[in-house]
Amino acid sequence: MQIIRSTVTTLFLSLFLIQGNCATPQLQTSVSDNAVLLGDLFVLTITLNDSDSDYQLDTRPLEKEFTVYRPSQSRNSKYINGKFSQQTQWQITLQAKRVGELTIPALKLGSLTTQAIKISVEKSSDQATETEDNKIFMENSLNKNSVYLGQQLILTTKIFISENTNELELLAPSLADATVTVYGQDKEGQTIRNGTRYKTITRQFQISAKQAGDFTVKSPLLTGNLRKIVKISEWQNSVIADPINIRGDALPIEIKAKPEDFQGEWLISDDVRLIEDPTLNQQTYHVGEPITRNITLQVASVDKAKLPEIKFNYPQSLRFYPDQDELKEGQANGLLYAVRSMRHAIIADQSGELILPEIKMGWWNSQTDKQEFAILPAQTLTILAAEKDTVSPASNNPVIPASPIDEIKPTLIVDHQALIYWQIISALLLLVIVMLIFYHLYYRRLQKSSKAQNIKKVEPLDNSYSALQVQLKKNDPALIYQALLNYAQSEFPILKSLSQLNDYISLNEQDKQQLAAEIKSLENACCTPSADWNSTQLTVLITKHLQKKSNHTANNIMDLNPSKAHK
Repeated sequence: MQIIRSTVTTLFLSLFLIQGNCATPQLQTSVSDNAVLLGDLFVLTITLNDSDSDYQLDTRPLEKEFTVYRPSQSRNSKYINGKFSQQTQWQITLQAKRVGELTIPALKLGSLTTQAIKISVEKSSDQATETEDNKIFMENSLNKNSVYLGQQLILTTKIFISENTNELELLAPSLADATVTVYGQDKEGQTIRNGTRYKTITRQFQISAKQAGDFTVKSPLLTGNLRKIVKISEWQNSVIADPINIRGDALPIEIKAKPEDFQGEWLISDDVRLIEDPTLNQQTYHVGEPITRNITLQVASVDKAKLPEIKFNYPQSLRFYPDQDELKEGQANGLLYAVRSMRHAIIADQSGELILPEIKMGWWNSQTDKQEFAILPAQTLTILAAEKDTVSPASNNPVIPASPIDEIKPTLIVDHQALIYWQIISALLLLVIVMLIFYHLYYRRLQKSSKAQNIKKVEPLDNSYSALQVQLKKNDPALIYQALLNYAQSEFPILKSLSQLNDYISLNEQDKQQLAAEIKSLENACCTPSADWNSTQLTVLITKHLQKKSNHTANNIMDLNPSKAHK
C-alpha cells in the first residue's frame, strides 16, 4: 500500500513539473528606471516563461539611441505551492546617448516580440546624488581652484558605502578639452558619519587642461548594484540587485593662460632642478680625450612624458656623442618628480681654452606665481695637445726583441693520479645511470601487466538509477521524467532542470543531440498522453553515459580535476 501511495504521489509531482513545458511562451519587459540622467546606466530586463535554448535575442535595434553593454542570460526553474515554472531572463545594461524622450524599441526573440518602452533622459545635475538614508554617497575635491595651462590638477573622489554592493565601477570625471588619467593607487578605509559606519574607497584623477577659461569638472559616476533583501513570505526572503548611479558635486575650475611676460618654453611646476653629477673636477684635458657629462633634470608635479629637452649649445669645435635619455618618476618631500637623466661625451679637436656654455631653463613657479630659472653655470676647461709616446728614462739601453728560437715553449703537466680518480667517478656515475634505466623499464613492465589484469567494473549505482531502470521498463512518460530528473540531480547536484543535462553528461556531440531530442519528446509525451513514445533510445543513451563514465574513471585515476569528466 505504501508503494502504491508513493507511486501516485510521484506521478502527480511529475505532471506538475512538466506544466511549464506545455504553457504558451510569454514575454515580460521592464527597465530599472524610466527617468534617468544623461550618462546613467540602467538595466533592461526581458523575462520569458520558457527555458528553450532556441530563443536568441537581437539587441542591434538598441544601438541607435543607446550604448549597449554585453547582455547577461540566466535560466531557472521553480516549484512553488504545487506549481512548476521555468524561465529565461536577459539583462542588458544601457546608457542613453542624448537628452530627451527616448523609446526602447521592440526586440525580436525568436518568433516573439517584446514591448517598446519610453524613458525620459535629462541632463545630469551638478549636485551630488542623494540616496535613501545615505546608504551610499560620493564626495569630490580639487587640490586647486585655479591652475595654469599645463599645470597638474588633482581631483580626489571619496566613496562612502554602508550596504552590501557588487559589480561596482567608477567612471572617470570629465572636463572640456582635457586629458584625465587615474593618479596613484586606490585607498580603502572605514569611517563613521552620523552614527553610521561606512566603508570608504578613495581614488585620485590627474587632469591636464588644454584650453584656458572657466570650466566645471563633472563628477565621476559610480555604477553597480545595491543588494536589497525583500520579504517574500513570513518564512522566506529574497535578495535582489538594485542598480545605482551615484555622483558627487561638480566643481568649478579656472584655467589660466600662460603669462605674456614669460620667457622661453612654457613649463610650470612646484620645483625644478638641474644637477650635474659628478661635476667636472678635472680642469685639464687633452685633444681627443673624451669628457663625460651626467646631467639630471628634476621637475615636480609634471608627467614625465611632458619633460622638456635640454639644449647644450656646444661650440662647433666639439664632437658630441649623446646616449639615450632615461625618463623615470619618484617621490621626494611629498611631491612627485619627473626625472630626465642625460649622459653624453664630448671630444675637443683643438687645443686651447674650452668654454662649456651655461645651461639655463626658465620655468614658472606655481607657489610664488613668478618666473624662475634653473641654471648650470658655464665652465672653462684647458685643452692640451695630444700626448706623444716617450722612452722611459729608467733605461738608456735599447730593448732587443727576443728571437723566436729563444722563446720558451710552454710545457703541459698532467696529474695522472687526479685523472685516475675522475675516470673512476665517471664509471660509477655511468653504472648508476644504467641501473636507473633498467629499473625504470622493469617498473613500466610491471605497471602494464597489472593494468592488463585489472577488469573494468562499472561503479556501483545508487537507488535513483535503480528506480530509473524500473520506470524505463514500464515505459510510463510521467514516471520516467521524474525518475530521470532524480537520477540526473543525484549525479550532478547543481543541475536544476533536464534541459541542462547535456552540459554535464558524458556523451559525444551526436549523442547529446539525440538526448536533447529524446527529452523533448518525453516532455511532449507527458503533455499529450496519446503521443507515441518509446523509452528504448533513452535507455541506450543512459547506458552509453555510464560506460563512458566508467572508462573515464579507469583511465584517469590520477586526474585531480573532476570538472574534466563532463567536457
